[in-house]
Amino acid sequence: MTIETQPQGDPVRKSRPLDKPWLPWGGAPSKMDLFCWYSVWLVFAYSFAMWPLKPWLIGTNPVLLAALTGKQTSMTVAGAFARVGEAPLALVLAAGVFGVMKFSWVFWLAGRLWGRNMVQLLAGSPPDGTAKRRRSILARDEPASRWIIGTAVAVAPLPLIPRPLAFASAGWVGMRLPAFLALHLLGAVAWTGLFTGLGYAIGQPAVDLAETISDHAVWVSLAAIVGGFLLQVMMSRHAARRRA
Repeated sequence: MTIETQPQGDPVRKSRPLDKPWLPWGGAPSKMDLFCWYSVWLVFAYSFAMWPLKPWLIGTNPVLLAALTGKQTSMTVAGAFARVGEAPLALVLAAGVFGVMKFSWVFWLAGRLWGRNMVQLLAGSPPDGTAKRRRSILARDEPASRWIIGTAVAVAPLPLIPRPLAFASAGWVGMRLPAFLALHLLGAVAWTGLFTGLGYAIGQPAVDLAETISDHAVWVSLAAIVGGFLLQVMMSRHAARRRA
């Protein structure tokens, strides 16, 4: 009498549900891969969570809002609060710079770890799973590419610049973290100074408008939540059509 045994399979693969070819690491993830992957998704979740809070804070504590979101509206109102003596100007500037820079290292690290695969993922194309922890030799060795990406990091706070893509590209081409942070700091200081100065010049009218928005924060927050939900539905449908 013989006893048939069933193959047990690979216990490592069974214990690693994120070992998928379409994920940016292209194989079994390391602890650093998982840390960075969950950090990226937490950043996106954090951004959506801030939407309903903005109307509440814009007229009550715009300095905190600038630190939490790094948005130009909050910097402008914070500058206006500084003009009327409600907040120290140095604190307003520091909060804005921190708000712009606080999560940029996550995407730099993703580009450093996963190279082209992460850039493709952020650009809307599925990664090919073949470039695990390997930077592009072409991009790394071309000075023009490095200058373009360095410029993109410096001007990343500007509208229409895809910040995560610029930061991940910096990691991809091998830009060191101190150089990356220095370039990003230059742009963050310039951007924060511009909008804080604008709010400082406007003064009381900007404060009055912000306080009016906070007085109606319930309705503004509901509109932001509904708008975010509709945007997600539209993006999901668009992605489904592309896959089809």
